[in-house]
Amino acid sequence: MSQPVRIIDPHVHIWDPLTTPRSASPMVKLLGRWPNVLDRSVRLFMPHALVEFVGDSRYVLNPHMPETFHRDTGRYDVDGYVHIEAGWEEKGPLGPVGETRWVDALDDPPLALVAHASLSDTAHLDAVLDAHAAASNRFTGVRDMVAAHPSNKIHNWAKSEATLTSPEFEAGYRKLAEHDLSFDAWVYSNQLRDLSRLVERVPDTRVVLDHMGTPIALGGPFGGLGETPRRRDAIRRDWYEDLARLAEHPQVHLKLSGLLMCTLGFGYHRTGGPDSVEQVVDDIGSHIRYGIETFGVERCMFASNFPMDKVSVSYEMLYHSYFEIVSDYTLTDRQKLFADNAAEFYRID
Repeated sequence: MSQPVRIIDPHVHIWDPLTTPRSASPMVKLLGRWPNVLDRSVRLFMPHALVEFVGDSRYVLNPHMPETFHRDTGRYDVDGYVHIEAGWEEKGPLGPVGETRWVDALDDPPLALVAHASLSDTAHLDAVLDAHAAASNRFTGVRDMVAAHPSNKIHNWAKSEATLTSPEFEAGYRKLAEHDLSFDAWVYSNQLRDLSRLVERVPDTRVVLDHMGTPIALGGPFGGLGETPRRRDAIRRDWYEDLARLAEHPQVHLKLSGLLMCTLGFGYHRTGGPDSVEQVVDDIGSHIRYGIETFGVERCMFASNFPMDKVSVSYEMLYHSYFEIVSDYTLTDRQKLFADNAAEFYRID
């Protein structure tokens, strides 16, 4: 297993439910000494759609700290990572800033930090963005999760699909350019057209599409979707078409990541993982190459989405698969995809 280029991982979640305010923290503190009881309790009390989204509660209930991440990378030498906001639930308008302070103070802090801010809360947004900037010079962008789906079998990370299209959200989105910040857009593929309309109306905000737009049930049935090969092919066609439309806007970049989350339907979390690198390449290789061909090498970046994708695949197998998928690309292009583009987008020296 060789590593021909540098790696910067631009999508990693660092968290510790034992010491920081998260939705699972009370349950983890109460039952953490009994993992089996904790898992059963989570499955009993958490919304079913959320349990299905996660696939295995261990990956969200256990701490995922920098030392955990670096152990997972195995034989790959990763120069550093970008932390993406991860469900911090401190109260008050400036509550999200607590996560920025906490991450910035870690012994092994990220190269860059994407913090949470509610873009729809225009009354407090400027103050929140200024507080994030004061808390860390690693703060370079914002993620306000807007992934939502009309099916009640799919977990919504926003209050509704209308969040992305609301005037309040657009007003907040416009402010990011004023603060010289980027936006990590995480949507489901059914929202890609709405995102395209937003970036067309607001061309000054730099944006990266997380996880290639998360096409639910692309690889197999999930949440009542993709029940037949014909339906999955329709999901792929619509997704490809909408990605091409989004790629027309030069300020939009693409994260090649997240395709092994449970919601994609490949089912690795149920089978103990893929049998080989070849299986991963067969399942996601053509989609990743389509993304690169559509957006161009200069606007794409590989990422792990750990620990969320850890439920399906090891870090070593994931990155070995990535390298295989682009093995015929030039060394210069591979360096851009695995490190340089992420460094430029997140302004990493």
